[in-house]
Amino acid sequence: MAKKIAIRVTVDHQKAYHLLYKLVQTASSFNPQNLSKQHRDAIRAIILGDHLTFRYMLITSLLAKVVEPAIHMRALQANARLHGAYDARSLCHKVWVPFERKHLESRLGGSNEPYLNKPARFPSIEKTNAVRAGRDRDLLYTLYDLLESLNAANRVIHREALLFAIGLVMTRGGGVSADLPLQPITFSAHSVEAFLNAYLRLSHGGEVPVSVIGAILSTRYTTRDYAVKVHPVNQAGTSSNEVGDIDVYLRDTVTLPVEVKDKLFGAADIEHAVKKAQRASCHRLLFVSGRQASPAKNVHLKDVASRYALQGFDLAFVSIDTLVQCEVPLLSESDRRKLIQHIHRHLVTMRAKDETKRHFKDQLKKLGFTH
Repeated sequence: MAKKIAIRVTVDHQKAYHLLYKLVQTASSFNPQNLSKQHRDAIRAIILGDHLTFRYMLITSLLAKVVEPAIHMRALQANARLHGAYDARSLCHKVWVPFERKHLESRLGGSNEPYLNKPARFPSIEKTNAVRAGRDRDLLYTLYDLLESLNAANRVIHREALLFAIGLVMTRGGGVSADLPLQPITFSAHSVEAFLNAYLRLSHGGEVPVSVIGAILSTRYTTRDYAVKVHPVNQAGTSSNEVGDIDVYLRDTVTLPVEVKDKLFGAADIEHAVKKAQRASCHRLLFVSGRQASPAKNVHLKDVASRYALQGFDLAFVSIDTLVQCEVPLLSESDRRKLIQHIHRHLVTMRAKDETKRHFKDQLKKLGFTH
């Protein structure tokens, strides 16, 4: 009987890079409609997990499958004994790695050559591959089962899985190579509050307060099940998956939408924000006012909050200065550093204007936080 010959496949690198650039524009607010909970949980466990190489193996496999459906998702090398074997290493190192560095601030891990690591140096992903016992082996099994299942799925599922994974990458804290080069000085409560005070003097169309609030929430919600998504300013609600200007997710569900206003607002603005939360089956809302914000003369915030409370809706109002004054002193010195890094990352993911980014960096230099 003739021996079966595995079919090898080539993945178009240019097509893959262009696809990534297109998908990253919507990934942060993407909510899968067809991807199963089992698939989402497995992708989340790997992308948000501690095993760097597995993260790269998964994202590369998902990218390859969307670009070229003929590939086998467990293949690592073109000589793998799988129909649809392809060169995953070249796709990752030549496409994903430079894309991640340029557009995602190295959030998956900032590795230059992840496929040189031992777990990726096999022909294919197999449960018999040598990895450390315990958590690493459990993740290998999760990765294997996930890719086997997805490999047999349809193109809609493949695309949703890739978008979902990219969205999770964008919620990660960021790779070391992407962090701001902060000076080795003490980030005291006084110095960080002084920086935020200077930074918040300008609004830049609301981008400044949104970036600060997003950073505070990212510093507070740090466990794996939570994700903080900061949407581009003045675009919240343009997607059906966006509730507030900032949404805190518990797994796949918005648990805390945050509305940020940095201009005069009235009862209609509050009602609109509340209705968006209610439509998302969320019964709470944090309404944060920036320094340029103020309620209309006929709007009394305590009365508004009390009225909604009687209706079973938890509405809270707070000014950004109060939020800063309450949160910053409670943070450890290392968390204050992370707060600054989170502002930096959110300015990127929310696609803030160049002048907003320049203002941020100017204030860092003035306070001696950076060179």
